[in-house]
Amino acid sequence: MKRFRRLTAFLCAASLLVFSGCSVEMPEVTDAEENAETENAPMHIRAQDDFYGYVNYETLRNAEFEYGESDAASAFNSRMINEQVKEIIRDVAAGNGYAAGTEEYIIKTAYDKFLQYDFDNAPVPEVIDDLLHEIDEVSSLEELFRIDVKLQRDFGCSGLLNIAVTENYLEPGGRVIAFGQYTAVFDADFESLEDTYGPLDSLKSSASAILQALGHDKDEADEIGKKLGYMAMDLYNSTDMDIPRASDPYKYFQLYSADEIKEIVTIVDLDEYLSDLGYDLKYCDKFGVMDPVQLRQLNDLFALDNLEALKAWEICSVGSQFNRFLTSAYESLAEYRNIDYRSEEEQVLNEIVRVYFDQTDPLYVERYYSEAVDRALISMCDDIREGYRQLITDADWLSAQTRRGLLEKLDNIIYVTGTDLERQDPADYRSVGGSDYFEFYLSYQMRKTRELIESLSEPCDRKEITMPMQMFNACYDPSRNNITITAAITNAPFFDINADYYTNLGGLGMVIAHEMGHAFDSNCILFDQNGAYDPSWIAASDMDALNERNETAARYFEDNFTIFGVYHVDGEQTLGENYADLGSLECIVSLTSTDEERKLLFENFARVWCCKMVASSLIDQLEYDEHSPDALRVNSILSTIDEFYTTYHVAQSDAMYVAPENRISRWH
Repeated sequence: MKRFRRLTAFLCAASLLVFSGCSVEMPEVTDAEENAETENAPMHIRAQDDFYGYVNYETLRNAEFEYGESDAASAFNSRMINEQVKEIIRDVAAGNGYAAGTEEYIIKTAYDKFLQYDFDNAPVPEVIDDLLHEIDEVSSLEELFRIDVKLQRDFGCSGLLNIAVTENYLEPGGRVIAFGQYTAVFDADFESLEDTYGPLDSLKSSASAILQALGHDKDEADEIGKKLGYMAMDLYNSTDMDIPRASDPYKYFQLYSADEIKEIVTIVDLDEYLSDLGYDLKYCDKFGVMDPVQLRQLNDLFALDNLEALKAWEICSVGSQFNRFLTSAYESLAEYRNIDYRSEEEQVLNEIVRVYFDQTDPLYVERYYSEAVDRALISMCDDIREGYRQLITDADWLSAQTRRGLLEKLDNIIYVTGTDLERQDPADYRSVGGSDYFEFYLSYQMRKTRELIESLSEPCDRKEITMPMQMFNACYDPSRNNITITAAITNAPFFDINADYYTNLGGLGMVIAHEMGHAFDSNCILFDQNGAYDPSWIAASDMDALNERNETAARYFEDNFTIFGVYHVDGEQTLGENYADLGSLECIVSLTSTDEERKLLFENFARVWCCKMVASSLIDQLEYDEHSPDALRVNSILSTIDEFYTTYHVAQSDAMYVAPENRISRWH
């Protein structure tokens, strides 16, 4: 594998050198290599040596980094999607006569009011000025938590307890109030705190600035900001940092009864607190907790000695939520003002994209997602399901009982697509309004807050849309046993209604098969066919066999593949995603029957993961990302697929070659 490592390192280094403005002398091409290439392929990279580079050579060579960007030439063309959404907004803004409460009405009104609002000279909205001073005058913890309720319920700010309604991952069909895990306290990002205390200084400075705006002298404001920094450090020291980096947060999610949670959260009357927020207490019998150790520490920080720092936390929460309505009016916040040099049109378009995506989402689907695309997509999903059926049926390392269970789970997987997105009921949004943009923005935020609170009493629909359809994504949800495929990802090169079936199969088909494969990985397999978390439903002997195969796979990816010939992928960290890729390729390749079909599939598989990155980003990815770098994501999988060898006549002397005894399989 040494030659393969050198070629991978060469491609990544070439990306960096092009970014730096230098050139790279390409290796000479031998007659044998030239004869092995197709007519239009690059002459210095062979499919048998580096398939990723072979397919993507021209794109990578011609890609240019924009200023400040660390990647280029990504097949995930989020910029195109963003422009499509902006065009929808322009069209809506140019129209008139929309019925109150409709998506078009919300977009049009927000657009017009944003352009009319003088962000540079408007005074601080009176209601926000009053709120900030009300927090600053709090003299007890009881008062503080009454204000905390008000901030969430009436202003859409996050509360100190960090709660939100989420689906009950361990008992499908219902929802719970969950205590989330803090991964930052404003400027103090916990991941950064692992390397430097700098974020604490930033937190102290920003808290001091807004306190000075309220009349505190600098020394007093600095001291309070410092105390808030100490609180952030205490919270960081109690945080399980494995959770935010995990690809499987479900395994950290724990359920507590109401009595159990009240033994942890003792600083406030929880029933009264939740009732004041608007929650129906009959649905508050269970609670989700992501990081119980951190939650206990948070409760301990709610002490009278910390009152000034806690008030500063709440004040910063208001400042964060309403920053652009404050910084131009308070002199001490001048350095925190974000000066936007884009045109007014670009500013308002980005505002609508960022804040009102729920309003643009159905319009995006109506314009860019057709019934024909949906039929072709669902048909391909069904084919992939049949591919997995055969793989599972033939997996002789599984017991008969587990095999039957997995097949039942496979049959119970449903797809969520753009056709499942419905328009909102205009009656629910007719109350959204205001005399200026601030009032309109606040009114809209409160509507969304009420929706979230009211959702606690609503059952989880397996067809519920859980991510914007204008987001370039697809995902598997184990508690719903469904796969969501957004409308945005049905764009070339992932999916093109006019392309051939096998090209689409190698693109979006691979992504769907990847997500379907997650249903059977070592984490999601613990959820049964109905989405209930129940590790006992899989026989212990089958879990042992799966874990043994996992260890072999982790060694395969870690031992054989590097970046720059030095940096290895973390086999354990990337196992879930690598294995999902491998199972995906095994599945979709089983749906082909000729070399021509497989070539179309393999080439688009390599094409959709095309991306050029600078070296520092690649190295960071190895440390934090559960996905392997794109070149390895392609080549490491194809190097263990037997059909790849026969299709491209890969020989032992080729860099993509792995000895048969060292190849791995997800299912065989």
